[in-house]
Amino acid sequence: MTNKHTQSAIFIGKSLSILALLLAFAGFQVQAQMPVLKGIGGDFSMQSSKGTQVNLSDFRGKVVMMFFGYTNCADICPTTMAHISQLMQKMPAEERARIQVLFVSIDSDYDTPKHLNKYLSYFDPSFIGLVDERAKIDEVAAMYHADYSKLADDKVTTEYKKLSLERQGSAGKGYLYSHTAKIFVLDPEGRVRGFFYTGTPLDEMQADISSLLNTQAKS
Repeated sequence: MTNKHTQSAIFIGKSLSILALLLAFAGFQVQAQMPVLKGIGGDFSMQSSKGTQVNLSDFRGKVVMMFFGYTNCADICPTTMAHISQLMQKMPAEERARIQVLFVSIDSDYDTPKHLNKYLSYFDPSFIGLVDERAKIDEVAAMYHADYSKLADDKVTTEYKKLSLERQGSAGKGYLYSHTAKIFVLDPEGRVRGFFYTGTPLDEMQADISSLLNTQAKS
C-alpha cells in the first residue's frame, strides 16, 4: 500500500472515530437533560377510550406523554390538554406520528371510555384515554408516584368547568379530586425520563421530545 493510500485510510479512520464520538456525546447530552428515572414507571394494561384494552408496551418506539386527571376537572386538566395539543401542532408531522398522548382517568365513577373519547377529541383525536376499576387505577398511579385524592364524598356541580361536554343548561354533578399536575415523559423504550408542566415552554418541550426521538432513531 502506498503512503498516499495509508494516509487516506488513517484519515478515514480518524473521521469515523470523531463521528462516533460526536454521536456518543449527543446521546450523553440527552441522558444529561432527561436522565432515566429509576424506581418509577412500568408496564400496565387498562381499558382505552378507543374501545379496546391496551398495554403501555403497545406504544414502544414512541415517546409517550402521560397525564393523570379526570374530565370533570374544572381547570388544570383542560389547560394541560390544551397545552399538549399546542405542542403537537408545533411538532413536524414525522415526529408527531411517533408521539402518543395518554390521559389516565382517576375518576372511575364518572369517566367511561366513550366519555373520555369525546372529551379528548376536543383537543386531538389521536389522544387516548385510559380508565379501569379503582384498584387498577390505584395500582398504576402508585407505579408512577402520581398522587391523587378525592376531596369530598359529596358530588358538586360541573357547571363551572372550562370545558363542558353537556348541553347548555344541563350541567351534571361529579366528585372533585386533587391530583398531580405532572406530564410524565416516557422514552421509546417505555422508561420515565422526566416531567413537563403546563408552564413548561413549548419550545423546551419540543426540543426534549425531538432529542429523545432522534436518539432512538440513531441507536
